[in-house]
Amino acid sequence: MDYAELFFDQDGTPKSATYDDIYYSQGLGQAESQHAFIEPNRLRQRFQALRAHQHFTIGETGFGTGLNFMVAWQTFLDNAPLDARLTFVSCERYPVAPAQLAQSHQHWPELMALAEQLQAQYPPPLSGYHLLEFGRVNLLLLLDDAAPALAELTAQVDAWFLDGFSPVKNPDMWCPALFVQLNRLSRAETTLATFSSARVVRDGLVNAGFRLEKLSGFGKKRNSFRADFIGRCEPPRITGWPSSHLPAPKANAGQHIAIIGAGLAGASTAAELSKRGYRVSVFEQQDGPAQGGSGNSQGAVYAKLSALPEGTTRFYAQALIRAQALLAQLPETVPHGACGLVQLVHNPRELKRLQELSAAAYIPPELAVAKTADQLSALTGLPLEDPGLWFAGGGWVSPALWVQHLLQSLAEPVHLNCRIVELAPQSDGHGWRLTDARGQTYTADQVVIASAFEANQLAQTEHLRLNTIAGQVTRLAVAETGPTLKAVICTDRYVMPALNGQLTIGSTFRLKSTQTDVRPAEHSENIASLRLRVPSLLTDDVKVIGGRAGVRCTSPDYLPLVGPISNPEALWHQFRIALQRNRTEHETPAEHLPGLWLNVAHGSKGLCSSPLSARLLAAMIAGEPYPVQQSVADQLNPNRFVVRDIVRGKREKA
Repeated sequence: MDYAELFFDQDGTPKSATYDDIYYSQGLGQAESQHAFIEPNRLRQRFQALRAHQHFTIGETGFGTGLNFMVAWQTFLDNAPLDARLTFVSCERYPVAPAQLAQSHQHWPELMALAEQLQAQYPPPLSGYHLLEFGRVNLLLLLDDAAPALAELTAQVDAWFLDGFSPVKNPDMWCPALFVQLNRLSRAETTLATFSSARVVRDGLVNAGFRLEKLSGFGKKRNSFRADFIGRCEPPRITGWPSSHLPAPKANAGQHIAIIGAGLAGASTAAELSKRGYRVSVFEQQDGPAQGGSGNSQGAVYAKLSALPEGTTRFYAQALIRAQALLAQLPETVPHGACGLVQLVHNPRELKRLQELSAAAYIPPELAVAKTADQLSALTGLPLEDPGLWFAGGGWVSPALWVQHLLQSLAEPVHLNCRIVELAPQSDGHGWRLTDARGQTYTADQVVIASAFEANQLAQTEHLRLNTIAGQVTRLAVAETGPTLKAVICTDRYVMPALNGQLTIGSTFRLKSTQTDVRPAEHSENIASLRLRVPSLLTDDVKVIGGRAGVRCTSPDYLPLVGPISNPEALWHQFRIALQRNRTEHETPAEHLPGLWLNVAHGSKGLCSSPLSARLLAAMIAGEPYPVQQSVADQLNPNRFVVRDIVRGKREKA
């Protein structure tokens, strides 16, 4: 995306060169925000009235310098209960460049503590959704035109800030499609405030179901408006959002949630749910957490990206930005290094991918940029012979200790040596009964299955197609003499900067295997491959001091499975004809097994994908705004393979 063409007037007021309009009134930005948006939406009173752990959502149509967000953020901190949560959703087609953002923030010293936090997490200009977390206040920044960005949003908005440049200056934003989305995303008691008194805005809001009230303006503006959503008189729609066959799940009020699996996916989900006040019980079949694929001492935070926003790239690009932000915030108790990461080209196909990515405009250089061999040699501290893709925010982390850190937030200890072998609905239809291998039973209102390749061992999930790939890492003693690796290097193997005098390299691939025995031949394979790609790193007399084998779990399309689960037979009977004829719009939404969720199949990219996936799942359960586009959530939907089989006329065996 292009950054905003912005300049500052003599008094420091930012102005858009593209739209020839100011971002806020000269010298009055903060007061204007209070008058135009905070007060008309009665936010102080509404924040004070929030219940324990209640969530509030604000939607905005123009992020600009982030002033309205910071004013709302401060108002929330000053008035809301300490356990309440706020999500501020804001759209921006032309994001302000980081240096200019920081310059504009200099005018509000009273907000500087918030401004510095915003600047530290400000995302690169990648079109799509970006989640920024500031404790119990979250910013969901939608980098796109307002109407298409909001058309992908799954949320219920409590208050709207209808901001943005004047309809005369920026008519494209104030289009009919925008008001359609305001209607779809609003609910009873939703309020709205806008600085604009233009006829196109007033008519659009009335047609969208808002009752308007004229208010006095601010500064040079004579009038502004507030509005209450009263809905539109029309027949109720039968179909689900966004479709009937893959509908967004309904939020679940059950407060006790059992999580099966204490790896990175399970621990991330447990931490997210604990933040929201849920009672979380984690069940792990091993004698400690992170004993499976999440148990390595070091792992790379990375993803393979393509030149276009399609396939897996949309999800992984957004997940990578989120994971890199978390990497930079980890405490010292979790070994990690935000040292940068390079994906080296190692064959003609990879070289073509690098060239295509460099020529395209989708991936911004702030996220990943092509570098020559000489440039990468300087960044990594090693003489390299191949070009590659440099991720300045990349690095490594200890997955096992990250899992332990995440589980520390839970109120109760993990149930270890506890293999859940059966799930059954409670007799009253509310909640689930879990039975372990020893016959011990437990109950919970909801269940999240996060047990990797063993997730399909239960009756409700036996139809899931999960692939297994075993792999082995090798730990070498660091040579007393020789070069020091300064960044993570990924090729067909990876190697990370030394930790505790050890160099970790990996990993081999054993397709369709669940064997975790450590094999000397695979140590040799790892070493030989690394010598071939990075010959300057290893001495002739390398010393193997250890290794570890684990099993990765992947899906057929290499995307995680995150979300609710449906009965495949029920899907077949309801949608067989409708899907094959492409006529599902009049079907009632598919039913989900109530309170049963999935978060698995992260493969070798779990350090990248698990945090955002856990946040998405928590949003589904709690009824908060999704941190990804609905089309991306559809790509992760665990029912997607059943739907594809129905379209192809292929029925799962009963």
